[in-house]
Parts: sequence; C-alpha cells; structure tokens
Amino acid sequence: MARTSSLVVIGGWGVSAAMLEPVYRYWQGVVQVVSLTDDGLSSCNSPAHAAAILLQRYPQPAVWLGWSLGAQVAMAAAQANPHSVNKVVTLGGFPQFVASQNWPWGVSPAIFRRFERYFEREPQACRASFFAQMIDGSEHQAEQVRAIKAWLKQGLPEPIEPLAKGVRWLRHCCQLHTWQQCPVPTLHLRGSCDAVVPPWAQHLAMPVHSRALTIDGMGHWPGEFYGPECWQAIHDFLTSSHDVCH
Repeated sequence: MARTSSLVVIGGWGVSAAMLEPVYRYWQGVVQVVSLTDDGLSSCNSPAHAAAILLQRYPQPAVWLGWSLGAQVAMAAAQANPHSVNKVVTLGGFPQFVASQNWPWGVSPAIFRRFERYFEREPQACRASFFAQMIDGSEHQAEQVRAIKAWLKQGLPEPIEPLAKGVRWLRHCCQLHTWQQCPVPTLHLRGSCDAVVPPWAQHLAMPVHSRALTIDGMGHWPGEFYGPECWQAIHDFLTSSHDVCH
C-alpha cells in the first residue's frame, strides 16, 4: 500500500481537536486538526454532512483519527470515499450513542434526556460536567484535572448552536451498518475506565480488517498520560498493515 504522510484528526462534542495533541504529536508528517465547531462544519446537520465537507478539503489519501463524536465523522468519510480515507482510528468512539431496542449497549435514553435538559438550561455548566466525565475513572484522574481546567477556562464556543446540533447528532445518529461494513482497515481504541461511552465492541460484528483494543486505566480522554500508549497502538496498527507511520 502507498505510504501515508497525512493524518486528519477530528475532535468531539464541545472539545477542541487540539486536546488530542498528546496523541498526534508523534506523527511526523502533515496533521490536519479539525474541531466540529470550525467554520464550515458548524452548520452541518449530520456526521455524514460534515464528512462530505472534510473530504472536499482533504481529498488526498490519509489516515483519519476521530475522537468521541468525531469518530462518527471519520467513519462516515471512510464509507463515502475509501480512496481518500485509507485507514481509520476511532478513539472513544461509538456506532450509536443512545441505546435503542436494536442497540441496547448505548447510553440510557433517560440519562441522555437529563443531559439534554441540562444543556438547554445551563450549557456552560453542562460542558464543564462533560469535561469532568471525560477523565472520571481514569487512573490519573487527579493529575488530569489540572489539564481539564485549563481547557475549560477558554469557555464555550460562540455561538453555541454548533454544540446544540452536536447534541442532536448524539441522540439520532445510528452508524451500526457503517461500522459493520467499513471498507478500510479500522482500529477502535477505548479506555477501560471510560465513563462516557459504554463498552460496545464485543456486541458488534465487524470486518476482518477492523480491530478493537482497550487501553487499561484510561478514561474517555487520553490526555498526557495515555497519549503515548494510544500512539503506540496506532503505530502498531499502521505498521502491521504495511504502512509506514511518518
């Protein structure tokens, strides 16, 4: 397979993609960092819509890394154009966030409804609560609190409508078929202590070129403490597929 020199990194709900720098700092080639609140994406009505826009921006073959909700954008892009997206890494991702009759391994609808109401009433406090959940359960939670507080000081993105749309994506987007039929090699990384996304990989039949790996002790966000371990898993995945990770 051709050598890959580019990495497209997509952040999640309410989180700048720059918060994933402890993972992608080891990539020695070109890194395109995308936040879901960026210009051109804030008006998108679905992960597939966002993926279509990003494929226009980054048409050359690349590895796409999506964290949390950003994983759905990366997977949608791979489904739409496997020539541009030749490999995918999801980090804390999910095929469907809210549980349903067909997918009972998501977040309880009642719990998610409380989250929606909290966001409607107090978006700033809701985002702060989500940031706390991102590191909840992590074996390095106490140390990660300082890093989380530094990001929270930046405040909410303005306007907040892109965050409201992200909440709707979380409620309604189902990608079970996409994740079951992904046409490119895929690595799904998840923290063993993730308090945001319930375990799901053992319940989904995936292609033979997809694999799932758990990072022991990690919560939803890798941060400085788990960034190197995530990177090592990504490096091993890429090199085992006969790619060179620059």
